[in-house]
Amino acid sequence: MPIKVLEELIIKKHLGHIENFDSKNEEHRKQFHKAQLHFTNQFDYFAGTSTGGLIAFCLAIGYDILKLKDIYTNASYYFNRNFWRTRFGAKYNPSRIHDKIDEIISTIKINGQNLSAQNATLFDIHNLLNPDAHVSNDELRTTAVPGGGFLPYVDDYHGFSKIIGAKHQFHRVERERALRITAYNATHKEFTVFNSSYFNHWSYRIADVLKATMAAPTYFPPQKMSHGIIQNGQFIPKMSPKIFVDGGIFANDPELMALWGLKWKQSIHYHILSIGTGAYDTQIEKSNLGGYFRCLSKNRLLVNTLMEATCGLTEHISSNLAKLNNIKRIKFNHKLIEPMSLDDVNFIKKFDEEWEDLKEKEDFTTLIQFYDKYILEQQH
Repeated sequence: MPIKVLEELIIKKHLGHIENFDSKNEEHRKQFHKAQLHFTNQFDYFAGTSTGGLIAFCLAIGYDILKLKDIYTNASYYFNRNFWRTRFGAKYNPSRIHDKIDEIISTIKINGQNLSAQNATLFDIHNLLNPDAHVSNDELRTTAVPGGGFLPYVDDYHGFSKIIGAKHQFHRVERERALRITAYNATHKEFTVFNSSYFNHWSYRIADVLKATMAAPTYFPPQKMSHGIIQNGQFIPKMSPKIFVDGGIFANDPELMALWGLKWKQSIHYHILSIGTGAYDTQIEKSNLGGYFRCLSKNRLLVNTLMEATCGLTEHISSNLAKLNNIKRIKFNHKLIEPMSLDDVNFIKKFDEEWEDLKEKEDFTTLIQFYDKYILEQQH
C-alpha cells in the first residue's frame, strides 16, 4: 500500500509529461527513479516499523521503489513456510527476505565503494545521508554528539564535534537527514528506536536492524543483534548478542516515535507525511477468546489486535500534537473492507483492484493537496 500510494504521488506530481506511465517500460522506469530521488530529497527524516522500516530505508538510500514493489507482488515467495517448525516455532523461514535485504544493502556506494550487509552500519547510513557532515572511521573514535546523541533537525546546526586535545572542532550541518527504525529488545524488555543520527547507534549493522524490525512474533523468528566495530572490512561484535523482535509490538505506527526524537524547544515547522499499510476494525467476540492457541490460529487475531492497539494510541497523541502551530501532518491509511492476516498474499491483488478507484477519490486528492502546500511549496 505505501509503495502504490507513493508511486502514484510521484507520477502525478513529477512525471506529468508522460501521458500513460508504464512501469514495465525501461525508459519510464529510469525517469521514475530520477523523479523519486527528487521527491525524497524534499524530506529530512524517514521513519518506519516492520515492513515500513524496509520501505523507509529504501526511500532514504534512494533504492528504486518500483524494484521494491516487486518483493511485495511476489509475497508468496518471501513467505517461505517453515514446514519443519515445532509447535512454538516461527511460521516462516526468513532466509529469502533476509537475502533480499542483504542484496539491497549491497547497492549502496560511499566514496565509490560498495557496502555489504556484513559491514554496513548505521554510521555508514549517517554518512550517506549527510555527505556534508561525513565522519571518517579515524574520526569516529574522537567524535562526540551533544545532547545525549539526538541531533535536532535545524538549519545551521553544530552537528557533531571532534575532540582535538582539550578543544572541540565543530562541524556545521546545514541540513540534518536521518533514518529511524523501531525494534523491541526482548532480552532487556525495552523498546529501541534505531537512529542514524544517534552516536550510540552507529555501531549497529543496518542489516540486523532491518531484520529485527521485521521479525513479527509467530511469523518470523527473533533476530540476534550486537553492536561492534569494523576491522579490516569485517564486523567484530563487542558484546554478547541481544534478542530483538518486530517494532510493531510497541510502535506499529512509527509516527510518534519519529516525533519523539525531535527537539521541541526549537521553533521548527514539522511537515509530516504518514502512509500506513492498511487498517481494519478487528471485531473480537467472546467465541474468539477461547484460549491462547485459538487467538493465534484465527487469522493471527491476537497479534493483529495488539499491533492495532498501538496504532490507536499513536493516532490519538499525534492528532493532538498536530494542533500545535508548528506541526502539519496527514495520514493516509486505507480502511480495508475485510479482515486479512499479515501474511495474506491475496492482499496485493485485492488492493490493486481497489486502488484504481481509490486514487481518484477524496482521500488521495487531499494527500496531493497537502503535498503541494506543505512540502512542494516549501522547497521554493
